Parts: sequence; C-alpha cells; structure tokens
Amino acid sequence: MSKLRTCTLIAAPLMCGPALFFSSSVHAEGFIDDSHMTGGIYYSQRYRDKRDMTPGSPDYGHYVEDLHHATFNANLDFTSGFAGDFIGLDVAGFAAANLATGDAAHPNEISLSSANQRWDEDWSGDKGGFNLYKAALKLKHDDYWMRAGYIQPSGQTLLAVHWGFVPGAYQGAEAGGSWDFGEHGALSASYLWSDKYKAPWYTEMYEFRAADNTTKIDYVQSLGIRYDFKNKLVLEASMAQAADFMDQYFGKISYSIPVAGNDLRMSYQFYGARDKVGDNSIAAYGSVNDEYDGLAWLQGITLGYTLDTFDFRLEAQTVKAEGNQGFFLQRITPAYASSNGRLDIWWDAASDFDANGETSVFAGMTYDLKNYDLPGWAVGAGYVYGWGGKPCTTCTVDGVLADQSQRIDESAWTFNIAHTVQTGRMKGTLFNLHYINYDNHGSNPNYSGGYNNMFQDEIDIKFNVIAPFTIF
Repeated sequence: MSKLRTCTLIAAPLMCGPALFFSSSVHAEGFIDDSHMTGGIYYSQRYRDKRDMTPGSPDYGHYVEDLHHATFNANLDFTSGFAGDFIGLDVAGFAAANLATGDAAHPNEISLSSANQRWDEDWSGDKGGFNLYKAALKLKHDDYWMRAGYIQPSGQTLLAVHWGFVPGAYQGAEAGGSWDFGEHGALSASYLWSDKYKAPWYTEMYEFRAADNTTKIDYVQSLGIRYDFKNKLVLEASMAQAADFMDQYFGKISYSIPVAGNDLRMSYQFYGARDKVGDNSIAAYGSVNDEYDGLAWLQGITLGYTLDTFDFRLEAQTVKAEGNQGFFLQRITPAYASSNGRLDIWWDAASDFDANGETSVFAGMTYDLKNYDLPGWAVGAGYVYGWGGKPCTTCTVDGVLADQSQRIDESAWTFNIAHTVQTGRMKGTLFNLHYINYDNHGSNPNYSGGYNNMFQDEIDIKFNVIAPFTIF
C-alpha cells in the first residue's frame, strides 16, 4: 500500500468527522452536553537565594539573588464530550503576566521565557503572553482510547511533562485501554509516541536532542502497564526509549496493610536508564552523549500512614549513576526542559538528592487543623538528609578527571502552611506558603567539581494562590 493511500485512509475519518458525527443532533448531543469549560486564576511569588562559593567573588560566602519574581497566570480548559460516543476535542491555553521581576536570567518557569523555544534559549529572563498547551483530538471505543495532537500523558508510560501552574505538552499520540476482571483485578496499559515537546514556559514545540544540545533525536516512545489486584496490591511496569540514544525502565510495587485501624501505605520503586552512545571514555560533561557507564538506577521505598489529623511520610532512595553525567535523571533527554519523565518520589526540598552513590532519607508530617475550628488549614514540616554523594566517574574538571576521593553530604528542612477556602464564592481557592532551607555540606561552587546537578546552600520561599473556577 502506498504512503499516499495510507495517509488518505487515516485522514479520511478525521476530515469527515464533522459530517459523520455532527450531521444529526443525536450525535452532536454527547459532544455538547457532556462538555466542560474550567479554568483558574493563579498568583506566584518567589524569593530564592543561593550562597556564592565562587573563589574570588566579592560575595563569597554570602547569599545572593537567584530567582525573585511575582507572576500572574490565568487559564481556560475546554473538555468536550464524545460525539457519537466516539470522538471529541480538548483545548486549553493560559496567559501570563510578570508583576515583578528580579535580576535572574533563568526562566522563572511560571511566566513565559523570553525565548519561544528551548533551543533558542538565551537566558535573558521572562515575558508575558499567551500559550496553547493542549489541543488534542480524542477517540474512545469500548475499553480503548486514543489522544493525538498537543497532549499530556494520561496513561501508564514513563513520559511526563513539566509543570508551572499548567502542564507542558508533547506533540504526538497516546493510546491505551483498561480491562476490569471483577474480583480478579483490573489491567490498564498505554503507549505514547512523540517527536516534539515544549515545557509550559515555551510557546513553540521543539525537537528532542541529546546531551550535546545539538544531536537530534527523532522521537521518544514509551509503553506501560498497571495491574490492580483489588486487594491493596498494585503492580506497575514501563519502559521508554529515545531513538538511538537512551532506554529507560520502571517498576513499582504498592501495597497497604492495616495497622492500628489505619492503612500503612508502602511502595518499592525502581528507575533504570542505559544510554546507547560512546565507550565511557573520559570527557568534559556535555561534550559527549555518553551519559552513563552501564545501567544507572534510582531505587526507593516509601511509607505513609494517616492517624486522625496527622499524615506521616518516611521515604528513602539510593542512586547508582556512574559515568560522564554523574547523577540519575528521570527524563529521557538530559538537556534542561527538553522532556520530562515520571518519578513518584519528590520532597520539594530544593535538591534532587540524586548524585552517584548518594543515599537519602526523608521524614515529613502534615497536620490538619480542623479540630481547632480551622477547617481547610494544614501545616507541615519535613527533613531530608543525603550522604555519600560521589562526583561523575568519567567527566573532567579543567581538563583533569574529577577528584574521585570526594564525598558530599546535603540536607534540607522544609515548612509548609496551606489554607483551602471552604465556603463562599472563593470556595476551593488554595493559599500555600512553602519554605526551604537547603544545606550543601561541601564547598564546591554551583554545579562544579564533578557534581553536575548539585548547587550551593539555598533559601527558597514560595507563595502560591490557586483559584479554580467552572464556567459550564
């Protein structure tokens, strides 16, 4: 069959869609009657300062501005029903305005970057404007579904998106299905393919590239499955691929058991990555696309327990990421904002705690204040400590192999206070204040000494307001 004929056969149902599904009011009813328009108004204010440990700097040893801004966002999200119980359309976009900006050149990731796309990024700050982040045709039939266009992953794959107040998007297609076997459990599976991506602070789609920021990657793809045994045991598995560059693997076991009248939530998670490039020779970071020496991985365990108005978390992870990169990265393309990947362990504590050889432990607690006649109020605190972080094993610093005798510890404590309005016209509006005090126990300047994802001491204060609304 010729390519032209194949394309014609594929395009015909889409081109004829309006005629097929909107020619009668019966078919159109599902599209219109089941549609929804929602949105939100958002405000973000942030003050993040880092300690300057650059030798010879006039600010050596002192905190300096890293990211200061106040930003307004508003979005609209249209979700249609299914015409003929088969085809629909989702469209969403957001507007951003900078109310106050500091001296940082790095995008604040809430507004829009001054560059329209990642590979034109010149680190000159932010701008306001409008961004379309969702435009997807959707299909469903029996237990199967499909979405194509500007999409956000919704299935079981390893591919994920960046978030500001709204998500980034892949240009591609995702298809999946779910099958319920009654008391024997439920299976869901999906596959995603994409040739371009954009983080939500870029207005244009851009191609995937390897670590050198130049070599084009033709596509990324991922396949994943999830089986819920309906007895509090859930198994998940997925793999992803960046064409001719990287393979990734994921497995997760989740289980709950009753303890003193409440469920103890547990999980074990494995994330693996293996690149397909190079021979692990010594080179400067970023000069080659040989990221890892063999299989790199991050493994973690999580425990969660809720007792009355207290919610407790105890989590740990450990990393092996030998090679040129020197840390484990969940996204399948390494460059900043070039794609994103699933990682279910997140502590909102500044660092990713993902250096080669590093082990870290997090403990956190959230307290709901409803018993004090403060419905909708909650406070929380957390502490994380990581130790044994090693430098990259094959990267160079000033032309010499990074000092392999180094070991760096890092820690952070966090505090959070949140309020969700319970009644009135602002019902559902969230006010959230988050404070981070991060301590790098070494003296290297930011991202130096062979620690390519480790920065210096940081104080970060984030205040966000999220006001959702529904139009219809």
